Amino acid sequence: MIKMSAEASFKKMIREQPWDWKTKNEYEEVTLRQQPYLHGHYRHIYDQRDYDIYDPRYTKLKCSDWEGFRDPKKFWYTTYVSNRKKLAEEVEKGFEYAKELQVIENLSPQWVNALRDVYTPLRHLEYGENVQMQYVIRYALGTPIEQCATFQAYDKTGRAQWISLWGMNMEEEHGDFLAHGKQVLMEEPAFQPLRSYVEEILVTEDWAEVLVAENLTFDLLLGNLMYRELNKEAMKNGDTHLSILNLTISKQMDWHRDWAFGLFSYLAKDSALSRWDYLKSLGYESWPGDYRWGLVLSDPRETPEEEQSNEEIIAGWIEKWYPKAYEAVLSLSTLFEKHGLGIHVPSTLRKIEEEVIIPTFKKHKLPFKSYQFVE
Repeated sequence: MIKMSAEASFKKMIREQPWDWKTKNEYEEVTLRQQPYLHGHYRHIYDQRDYDIYDPRYTKLKCSDWEGFRDPKKFWYTTYVSNRKKLAEEVEKGFEYAKELQVIENLSPQWVNALRDVYTPLRHLEYGENVQMQYVIRYALGTPIEQCATFQAYDKTGRAQWISLWGMNMEEEHGDFLAHGKQVLMEEPAFQPLRSYVEEILVTEDWAEVLVAENLTFDLLLGNLMYRELNKEAMKNGDTHLSILNLTISKQMDWHRDWAFGLFSYLAKDSALSRWDYLKSLGYESWPGDYRWGLVLSDPRETPEEEQSNEEIIAGWIEKWYPKAYEAVLSLSTLFEKHGLGIHVPSTLRKIEEEVIIPTFKKHKLPFKSYQFVE
């Protein structure tokens, strides 16, 4: 009589788990710990600070575990591309229908001229934000953070392209749009504060501060004004060509807001005392540094720590950038009035602040102060 073993004679190994982490879902499987934290194969030759290729000193913020953040949408490459493919199809179909239904050629001259000045330059601002989001991609710690920044940069690039395609469609019926939009950006006084704001983002060195300057301030104000409030005027003017584009962009905006606020809520609650505390989560708390090529350097952990808490640092950034963003967007008032658009920009911005911005900060328990400006 043959006796059967109580245990299987073999086990199928799906994968070796990194450290003590256990796979929970597909998103985490392809996201966590893809970034090399230690043993960088080269050092920056252009950076006088001589930091490691992935170094916690590229931001003032501290974190116990840079891999602990999770994208609320749990996007990874396949799910992101699938989702954005659907959005792209919405825009393309909307443009096709607008042409077939002769929506573009029947727009009123007053509305066309307003969009030529007010909307077309946005493609340059979107692309500028995309460029600095690539800086975040390069210097951010934590694959879940870098991954969100990468997808947002894709969104910003795609958005600039969509607005360009929208402008090309408008040019077929109403003359120059794209070249005029660049001229407005460079010369129109109402756009100079916006241009200056994006240029200042481009020279901001702390990658986490860049996220505050874009996602937590500027995009909430300009995005809600141009892609949501202006959309109401588009519908009044029978402009489904623009309204479908703005509706799709709004879906991107919601995710940009949610992942960034989720990140800063996570960091604000973190109790790390040192930039190097994250090494404990990797099991390398005794790591002295990876210095090669004949370099003799002091222990990087001798760099003075930030005395402020994460919450204080984040609050300082918001206090720095939010008034600038508000005033920059407010500067569009004269252009809206010039073209007789049915939007009173000062009161609309107050509405956006009360209905969108304040509730979002409260929801994520982040510090925020409303600002009053002389109209």
